[in-house]
Amino acid sequence: MSTPVAPSLVHDDKATIDLTRKPTRADFGFAAGRNDRSYQRGSGVDAIGTTVVLPTGTLHIPAFGITADGGDFTGAVSLPPQHIVVQRKFDRAAQAQQSLLADAPTLGLSTQDIRDQLSRVTGATIGSGVVDGLVQNWLAAYVEVIGYEDGAVGVNYTFTIDQFHNDAIDAVVHDGVFPIDLTHRPSRAELAFRDGFPTARVQPAWNATLSVRLTLPGGVIQRPVRSVDSTATQTVVSLASSSIADAQAFLAADAPALGVDPGSVWDGAGHVKKTLPGLRTAFYDVSVTVDATLGQPGSFAASLSYTFTYH
Repeated sequence: MSTPVAPSLVHDDKATIDLTRKPTRADFGFAAGRNDRSYQRGSGVDAIGTTVVLPTGTLHIPAFGITADGGDFTGAVSLPPQHIVVQRKFDRAAQAQQSLLADAPTLGLSTQDIRDQLSRVTGATIGSGVVDGLVQNWLAAYVEVIGYEDGAVGVNYTFTIDQFHNDAIDAVVHDGVFPIDLTHRPSRAELAFRDGFPTARVQPAWNATLSVRLTLPGGVIQRPVRSVDSTATQTVVSLASSSIADAQAFLAADAPALGVDPGSVWDGAGHVKKTLPGLRTAFYDVSVTVDATLGQPGSFAASLSYTFTYH
């Protein structure tokens, strides 16, 4: 018996991606047992003529590749597309800038950020940069610009689904605060799991802030975070990066509720990464990871993460 052939996004070297609604597995031709699909331009074909329809307007992108994935490449659980990338290459930075400036209103891009990032990745300096774009309900967009040695510039038009807002997140995050009651083992709903998804991530949109409020048996902790990530077995609360002094103050204040002893974790110089054991309850064990470059100035010298491993 032959294996069924999954439908294709691309027909006659053309593709339409409708992001005025959440895309489905069928839209991108995900095969059974797979949570991803990739399309490349055919032999002798200049580009896949790609139309991307957004709530803010329509893009026309001559793409050399299109990829989509559901965030879990194992395929153990069938998931819809969560991350879509449309890839284009320009011969010169000026062409990329002209095109991106024209598309900036539709993508929600800052024109100054476009110019700044292109100036960074072209000429004598080769590299890549990101320009953040729109966040509209469940949809977010950004572009990655990539400079090549021959002066060409690649642009990855990237669209994410449910990254910053979805029904599960919006049910628990209010006014920029994510409360988690750890006087018991939190439920999937309390940790913002979506139905059918094996993991949950809550994070602030770009140019926004998010705080977590942890209610523990020994007190309440509220801190700004860069993400809260949960699986069936643990929740990791990653605090926003900070200066060494701020990280020291946060850990000193939070240590009693977390049941950790900072001890000599801040002694010495250079890079340190240490995990401290903490509170043990009937529902979980606590540990704190300190990742810091001692002696480094600035607000990105240290990061703390609080991990709750469930029994």
